[in-house]
This record gives sequence, structure tokens and C-alpha cells, in this order.
Amino acid sequence: MDMLRRSLAGVIVYAFILPVIFWPLHFVEAKHDLAYILCGCMFLISVLRLIHYYFSKPLYKFSARLWFLLFALFSLMHAGILGFVFTLAIFDERFTPIIHISMLATAGISVSALFALSPRIRFALLNLSFLMMPVMFTGFLTEEYIPLASMMLVFLLYISGIGIRSNREYRRSFDIEIELEAQRKELETLNQTDALTSIYNRGYFNQHFEDQWQYAMRHELEIAILLIDVDHFKAINDTHGHLAGDACLVNLAYAINKTVNRSIDVAARYGGEEFVVLLSGCNTEQARSMAQKIEQAIQDHKFVHEGTVIPVTVSIGIATTMPKPKQKSSTLIDQADQALYQAKAQGRNRSIVFTEDE
Repeated sequence: MDMLRRSLAGVIVYAFILPVIFWPLHFVEAKHDLAYILCGCMFLISVLRLIHYYFSKPLYKFSARLWFLLFALFSLMHAGILGFVFTLAIFDERFTPIIHISMLATAGISVSALFALSPRIRFALLNLSFLMMPVMFTGFLTEEYIPLASMMLVFLLYISGIGIRSNREYRRSFDIEIELEAQRKELETLNQTDALTSIYNRGYFNQHFEDQWQYAMRHELEIAILLIDVDHFKAINDTHGHLAGDACLVNLAYAINKTVNRSIDVAARYGGEEFVVLLSGCNTEQARSMAQKIEQAIQDHKFVHEGTVIPVTVSIGIATTMPKPKQKSSTLIDQADQALYQAKAQGRNRSIVFTEDE
């Protein structure tokens, strides 16, 4: 696809290059029919290439092979006609008036086409051959034009070498670009992910929460927050050590993340032993159901440390709302936190839904 964009300017040049060569030197007046046929063919091929460019994306998705075959066919047709004209300019007396400008045009087109097509160097060299090989071949067969053919051979070898080097540099820069993009994605992932549990971190959650809040406000959707806290986490740390505490958090993160499986929902580590779940388009009953599923998943996914099963429970605060203008998103977090406090106060290992009278 990059090669197509690189060659777009050349498509326009091909459409008008023969009229630019023919008209100033009055070649059209002398060879009216031939000039119009050649100019018409070049212009028609340019139109076909522009159509190919316009429908390039759907055509490429349909068949990358067909896309390239059409691109190659049109490119080689352009090169072949121009190479044919240059050959006639040297060996047909009717074309003598345009011989010098044809030579300059062919040399310029050869260089520009080679660099435009350099991402596929083999095809670029084939295109170059269509431009220059006809005149070189006929030149070596005619004693008078052997010096010209020899000069063109040197020119062909020289720009071919430059094209090959350009292809290597292009591939090197392309590889570097891919590597940089991979590093960027890796850094982005690291910036969004909690280092211990490998689920989303608080920074990512805050940004995603704001985006979903605005979306829910525009579309009048409900949104729910589940604030999850590990019961007696300090006791786990004190009794079994901090490594056990870390392993406990990893175990919980896995269970929560596996349960919250809709692509539009997000589970994240909120800080310390707290986790948060954002449910988009969920009412209170759906949020309560998700909390129960999380509790069950944690119960089923037993935490074993050094051969010992350590019982782990959580308290969950639930808050739901339909965002309204001027309502702060932080209000919903505060409400979930208040519900979590109530769950702790009522004995832990339970989920509580926030109500306005709390």
C-alpha cells in the first residue's frame, strides 16, 4: 500500500508527459493519429490507476494478490509505452524532433519510478527494464547507436545499484518503525497494567471510568461500580508473610478478571488490597448478580500457599447510577466506598448496595 502512495505523483506525470513532449515540438501536427493514440493510451492507463487507487482498500481486503497484479499491470503498461516511444524516437525518423526531450523524460521517469517502487525492488527493476531495455537492445544491434546504448547500460546499472541500496534502507527503516511501534505498545501496556497482578491499574481505570461516564450520560445508560476489599488482609500478611499477601492478591485478581468477562467492563486493582469493577449498562440487580458471581469465583478458586489452604473472603460495595449533567463521576466511587464500609461494619464477607439513606 505504501508503494501505491509513493507512485501516485508518477501516475499524474504519466498522464501528461507525452502531450508535454509532443505539442511544443509540433509533433502532433506532423503525426496526428499516432500522437493522439499514444497520448490517449497513457491518459487512459492513468485513469485506470487512479480508479485502482480509489478502490485500493476494499480491493486489497478482497484479494491482495489481485490488487498487486492490477498495480503491476498498469505500471508496466505505462513503462512499456514510454519505452516504446523512446525507442521510436531514436530509430524512427518520424520521431527525430523529439529524441532529446524523450531521452531526458525517460531518464527522469526511470529514476523517479525506481525510487517510488523500491519497496519491491524486483518489480522496480522489472519496471525499469520495460522503460530502458527496448532502446538498449535495439541500440546494440545498430552500430551507430552502440555508444548511446552503452551509456544507457551504465546509467541503468548505476541507478539499479542505488535502487537496491534504497530498498535496503527502506526495509531497515521499516523494521525500526515496527520495532518502535511494538515498544510503544509494550510501554502503553506497562503504563496501564498493575505490576503485581497483571490486571489494569488505577490510572487506566480512572481514564476509562471518565470515558464511560460521559458515554453513559450521552446515551442515558446506567453504570455500576463494585469496590472490592480483601477481608482481614493484614492478618494474612502478619501470619503468612508478605509474599503470601502478594500471592493472595494475584489469586484474587485472576478470579475477578475471569468473572468480569464482558469486553465493555473493566476490572482493576484500585490500591493496596482493593479492587474495582466498572460495569457499563448495568442496573442494580445486574450489579448485585455480578458481585455474587465474584464472591463465588473467589470461593471456588481456593488460595493455596506453601501447601496450606488460606481462606479468603471479600467485602463488596455496590453503587449504580444514570449519570446526569453536572453530576461528578467521583460521587459514584464515594457511594461504593460507603457501601463497602457498611459491608465491613456488618461482619464482612458480603456485598452491600448503596442506598441514599446510608
